Amino acid sequence: MSIVAISETAGSLGNEIGRRLAERLAYRFADREIIAKAAEHFGESVVKLRQGVEEKPTLWERLTDTQHRYKTYVEAMILEMATGDNIVLAGLASTLVLRPIPHALRVRANAPERIRADRVEHQQGLTRDAALEHVRTTDHERAARVKFLYQVNVDDPLLYDVIINTERLMADEGARIVQGALQEQRFQTSAASRGQLTDLSIVASAKAAFVANPTIDLRRVFVSANGGYVCLS
Repeated sequence: MSIVAISETAGSLGNEIGRRLAERLAYRFADREIIAKAAEHFGESVVKLRQGVEEKPTLWERLTDTQHRYKTYVEAMILEMATGDNIVLAGLASTLVLRPIPHALRVRANAPERIRADRVEHQQGLTRDAALEHVRTTDHERAARVKFLYQVNVDDPLLYDVIINTERLMADEGARIVQGALQEQRFQTSAASRGQLTDLSIVASAKAAFVANPTIDLRRVFVSANGGYVCLS
């Protein structure tokens, strides 16, 4: 039993690799489903939540707690879904959220800009210039969002266990590489790592519930969990 988190640059086939991997292993695959479930669970707009976790933060967002509220909702949903094991989670900073989990395999897909622009051009029927602009804009906005919310550079190779250059590798080949990495014992669920994930999920869900309640000041609330037992003060 394992968890895979995949991050990608626009046009780098990261999500396709995740889908193929999930098919090969009979795992669950989730990407935009994460946002839909988080929006439904916490009573938020899907559109606003997607903008809040994927696009470059606006000046207004930088001056308010809105983006951190959205981040809390999405993190709670990622961790909740991860507790089920046998899942591939794509995008939405899942590789960062699952960093503390020893058995979570974190993957990054990338390729030269021109290759990615070619793919976007053919997939979306754009002109060459429009496809290149799409790739650059998407990369910039995703990197800016991650930098703002997590204070890390999304292109830092040390954030990932496996980095796949898809310039010459297609999705099936990428999926085989990740599947091979999953054979390592370190990426198999253990009782200790499962307990750690469960505790993190409990804390994240509690914080998200408090954030969703406008009468509660989260700065005055401390939540922790150990072995499934919750401490609230």
